[in-house]
Amino acid sequence: MAKKSSSASKKENEVIEEPVLTKTYLTDEELEHFRQLLLKRREEVLRDLDILRSSLSDENVEDSINSNYSMHMADHGTETMDREQRFMFIARDEKYIGYIDQALDRIRNKTYGICIKSGKPIPKKRLEAVPHTSVRIEFKQGKK
Repeated sequence: MAKKSSSASKKENEVIEEPVLTKTYLTDEELEHFRQLLLKRREEVLRDLDILRSSLSDENVEDSINSNYSMHMADHGTETMDREQRFMFIARDEKYIGYIDQALDRIRNKTYGICIKSGKPIPKKRLEAVPHTSVRIEFKQGKK
């Protein structure tokens, strides 16, 4: 009888296990929805990047104009910190653009919505929240 209970638990585990996929489980319409969502976010991030880069350019022009005037050390420190923060935001946005581009590639390859670590489907709810994701939430949280 012990064999029956162990085989019964195996069947339960098999039912719970999700299939490993090589192609997306999403329909063409759903893929197009996510593609549009990603393109919209990409456009927003590119716009933010332009603003950040132009603020750095504007600051460089102002620095050359004001270079004849002495600046208090605290003001100089604040400006340096602000500039470094903008560079950090630019780097973050460029990295995000890379994630979006990778997700768009997965849509083109029909592998979007498949976890790259487990091969299991990423729930649509997660894809709606984080459309550029390539992993299921349990891998993002480091549980597996």
